[in-house]
Amino acid sequence: MSKERRRFFRIEDVIHLKTETVEQHELDERLREFRNNQHQYSALNEFNYQLDQHQADLKHIKERLPEVGRYLEIMQKQLDLLTDRILKEDDDFVDREVEASLSAQGLAFFADESANTGDIVELHLKLMPERHKLVIFARVVDCRKSTDQAGRYRISLDFEHIHEADRELLVKHVHGKQLRALGAARFSEDNE
Repeated sequence: MSKERRRFFRIEDVIHLKTETVEQHELDERLREFRNNQHQYSALNEFNYQLDQHQADLKHIKERLPEVGRYLEIMQKQLDLLTDRILKEDDDFVDREVEASLSAQGLAFFADESANTGDIVELHLKLMPERHKLVIFARVVDCRKSTDQAGRYRISLDFEHIHEADRELLVKHVHGKQLRALGAARFSEDNE
């Protein structure tokens, strides 16, 4: 396990997942397309990431020029409605629900078919309950037949090609799930 991988917290989660193994002869072109023409989900995540980065600016504007701040908030809500509408109309996200071990660096899950170590897989993930969607290219780092999952395979992937905004979204998702789990555990202890 690399030091990079240990930097990120890992949670057990239920996600929606679509996978497609990328053939070696297609890889360069698919990665070029990934870098140059962000998928609509990644573009939306980048848009929201930029907004998050400028929340302090918006707060400052609202304090100094309240009418401009209100106008900017209205514009933001309208943009959110438009992007939601566009993505829903163009949503070809076909997936399956899986239990997974998830971090901002990788993913492990059980599948009926095996995978070859070293293969590159294009992942479409939907994080619940927020329904955030991400497109990531990952490398299969391990695939083992499970003894306790009725002959299924445990596939472990490292995220090799991921947009920065998507990684930030994963970090926030994992952190949020951890906070909710800690809160639930404290609540449970307090009620015993």
